[in-house]
Amino acid sequence: MNQPQVAPSSIRKIGILGAGQMGGAAAVLFRRAGFQVQLWARRKEALLELPAFLESVDQFLEQHFGAAPSKAGEVLLVSDLLTIDSQADAVLECVRESMSEKIELLKQLQGCRERDALVMSCTSALSITEMAKGSGMESVLIGAHFWNPPHLIPVVEVIGGASTPERQVLRGMELLTMAGKIPVRCTDVPGFIGNRLMHAMWREALSMIDAGVCTPEDIDRVVKWTFALRLPALGPMENIDLVGLPLVHSVESYLFPYLATNSSPALALTNRLERGETGMKSGLGFYDWSARDPKATVALRDRQIVRQLQFLQEEGVFKKEELG
Repeated sequence: MNQPQVAPSSIRKIGILGAGQMGGAAAVLFRRAGFQVQLWARRKEALLELPAFLESVDQFLEQHFGAAPSKAGEVLLVSDLLTIDSQADAVLECVRESMSEKIELLKQLQGCRERDALVMSCTSALSITEMAKGSGMESVLIGAHFWNPPHLIPVVEVIGGASTPERQVLRGMELLTMAGKIPVRCTDVPGFIGNRLMHAMWREALSMIDAGVCTPEDIDRVVKWTFALRLPALGPMENIDLVGLPLVHSVESYLFPYLATNSSPALALTNRLERGETGMKSGLGFYDWSARDPKATVALRDRQIVRQLQFLQEEGVFKKEELG
C-alpha cells in the first residue's frame, strides 16, 4: 500500500458524508495523511458508534503498515451538514448507492459549489453526468470510486462527468495520490472499469450455474486457485501479451459464441432472491452461512490483501506504477 504524502496546500479540510464503512475508513485514510476531516452522518446514533470503528481501522493500518506519516490530521464528528458546506475544501460523499439520495444530498452543498470546492461521489457505478446535472454540481463534481475494503485496496477510480472541468479531475487525482491511493482515470460509463470487468465474470459464472455446468463451490475453487493467484502481478492485458495475441485471437474466435450474452440477471440469482436468500446477512445465498463464520471470512480476506500488498511493496511494484 502506498504511504500517504503531505497534504496539498490547496486542500486542508475534507468533509466526508456518510458514516458507514466507506466513509469511516476514508476518514482514517485522510487523517493519517495529515488532513483535517469532518465526518458527517444523518443519525446521531451512527456518530456515537464511529469512534470504535475509526480506532479499529487506525490500529489495523498501524499494525500492518506502520505509524501515520503525519500527526497533524484529525477527525471531527459533525451532525450539521452546514458545517461541512461552509468550511470544507473537498467533500467525499459516501451515502447509500441511490441516485436520488445522492442528488438530494449534493443539492445541499451550495456553499461548496460557490467556493469551487472539490466534490467527490464514492459511487461504484452511477453516472456522474446525471448526478451532477440533477444536483446542479456540474462545475465541481467528480466520481471517486473507492473499493471495499477502502483502507486496503490501493486503486480509486476517478470519473469526470460530461461537463466536469478538467481542473476538478486533476485536483481529485492529486488529492487521492496524497492520501496514498493510486488514482485511475475513467470516462463516465456505467460501472466504470472494475465493476464492468467483475460483473462480466459474474454473468458468465451465474450462466454456468443456470446451465448446470458446475457448482458455485467449483467456480470459486477455479477462480481463487488459478488465474486469481497471478492477477496482482500480471493483469489481464499483460497476460494477453504474455500468452501472445495470435493465440488469444484464435481462442476467442472459437469461444465467444458460447459465452453468456444475457441482458438480465440469471435465474441462479433471481430465484434465490425470491426465496429470501440474500447472502451472508440472511444466512443463505450460494452458501449456507449458518455453517460458516462470515466475520472469519472477511478477516481472512483482509489478511490476504495485507500480505499481497506487503509483497508487492517489497518487490517495488507500486514504485514502478508511480514511475509509469
